Amino acid sequence: MGLKGFKMDFLSPSNEAQKEAKNHPNGYVYVIEDKYKGKENIPPEAIIGAWKVDKNGLIIGKFIKNPSYPSSLP
Repeated sequence: MGLKGFKMDFLSPSNEAQKEAKNHPNGYVYVIEDKYKGKENIPPEAIIGAWKVDKNGLIIGKFIKNPSYPSSLP
């Protein structure tokens, strides 16, 4: 998912992110820069952050910011 995949105000998962979580139980849903969407090799600094996904495919917890992402996200 790219930047359009989440709400910047609260960093809440969008409907798209919640649907993606269903495909990744016990994993993560990553938010990447839009220019890398659909690409296979994504540099770590292009990963904005992620949400943890539980065994049922539901997003749990808060958005985890990538400390390597060069941004001023709250």
